[in-house]
Amino acid sequence: MDLLLAIVAGIAIFMILVFLFNLKIVEQNTVLVIEFLGKFNRIMEAGLNFKIPFLERVAEQVSLRSQNFALKGHYPSQDKVIVNVATNLIFTVNPSIEGIKKHAYALLNRQDSIGAVIENSLRTYIAKETHEGILEKKEELAMHIRSDMEKQFDEWGMKIMSFQITQVDFPQTITNAMSEVVASQQLRKAAENKGEAFKIQAIKEAEAEKERKKLQGEGIALEREAIARGLRESVEMLQGATHQSSEQILSILTLTQYLDTMKGIGSANNSKVIFIDSSVGKTSELMQQLMSAMESKTQK
Repeated sequence: MDLLLAIVAGIAIFMILVFLFNLKIVEQNTVLVIEFLGKFNRIMEAGLNFKIPFLERVAEQVSLRSQNFALKGHYPSQDKVIVNVATNLIFTVNPSIEGIKKHAYALLNRQDSIGAVIENSLRTYIAKETHEGILEKKEELAMHIRSDMEKQFDEWGMKIMSFQITQVDFPQTITNAMSEVVASQQLRKAAENKGEAFKIQAIKEAEAEKERKKLQGEGIALEREAIARGLRESVEMLQGATHQSSEQILSILTLTQYLDTMKGIGSANNSKVIFIDSSVGKTSELMQQLMSAMESKTQK
């Protein structure tokens, strides 16, 4: 009797252990792929689950979180420059049963397969572009590779969330040459801008000089007009007061202006040494010359 109780107790303990051993607690954003006698059977989702003892087994634990795959490689461009490219792929497993099944069984070595697909797409695209074109089309390159890989990833039960070209480098000699080209272009632009500035300045100065001379000419014309008006008024006033002829009055005014001019020259602070014959005879001779000049103009 004691033996029978011991056997029953042993069997009960064994069953309890088997039951506990086959209880599975699945974490959030994680699923378990369950096989029944070696064949895919079902998916265990997050929470408490029970596996049929001895008949079912956990084939794989699959994370549904976003996963990261970074890759660096060296690829020849169309102009035979070795381009160093670093990429970063963010992907997730398709949460449908079919997607999880593909993810679990499609690939033997998942990491190597993903790396090979990325490298093949990069190599094909970069071989069609020059090294300068790759820099200019960095975003286009990323979009092309993502589009190229999406179908393949779908067959593997995965979805691409993001793909970035994180770094593009060239050999140091190529980098130095590109820097020299950029520097020469900047110097040329600076020279062109400087030349354009000089041109604009010259035009502005010419326009200012033109405007200055125009205003100066208008000022001289107004000054002469004022002088002529003043002379006419002076002649008319003196004629009324002295009853002299216009020629006599002009002679007197001219002589007065001549003497005022000599006075102004002599009293100027920065005047130079000027030799002028100021004798009465010379003054009289000058007056006769002025009158003769005015009479000849009148006759003409």
